[in-house]
Amino acid sequence: MPRTYYIPTSTTEAEIEVKKSRFIACLCPIASEAEAKAFIEQQRRRFPGANHHCWAFISGEPQSLFERGCSDDGEPSGTAGRPMLAVLNGAEVGHACVVVTRFFGGVKLGTGGLVRAYSQAVRAVLAQTPLQTQAPLAHYHLTYPYSLTAAVDALLNGFDVTRNDQHFTEKVQLQLSLPLEQEPAFNAALTEQLHGQARVQRLDQD
Repeated sequence: MPRTYYIPTSTTEAEIEVKKSRFIACLCPIASEAEAKAFIEQQRRRFPGANHHCWAFISGEPQSLFERGCSDDGEPSGTAGRPMLAVLNGAEVGHACVVVTRFFGGVKLGTGGLVRAYSQAVRAVLAQTPLQTQAPLAHYHLTYPYSLTAAVDALLNGFDVTRNDQHFTEKVQLQLSLPLEQEPAFNAALTEQLHGQARVQRLDQD
């Protein structure tokens, strides 16, 4: 079953030094992979002289096997991105992207030392990050004719719905999420108020 998790409420930064190498960790709230990639590029432009910009993100719920990614950015394989992602996941933090920028200090750390350093950098920035509790969400895709727009809007206004994506083709295509605890009442309202005129698909996040 989905669990309550945490999301960052602001962008934060922390720096550690390990054997003369500087590790600058920056964490940003995100809602999508596109936002994560934009933040990563922002950090590259901010520190153009750095040796590495390693990163990890979870753009959804940390329990999901999807909506995540990481990169070692030239460090030995498995020594940066995956350990960074593991720290985010272990802290049950979602909707977050962290970039650790390294300025090499002239002393090689070895694979074990790199894993420890990148993990420590992420833990350091998480310690500075304000977090809020996020209830698990149910995700839906609705397809309905334009004639139902007013009825759908009125229905959605009765719940804590987030509209994640919307397209207007022959019909309206809407992806939304709402707290899992509201799902039974939401399903009942869909049945009672839309009378089967909308196609409703529950999106499986696993």
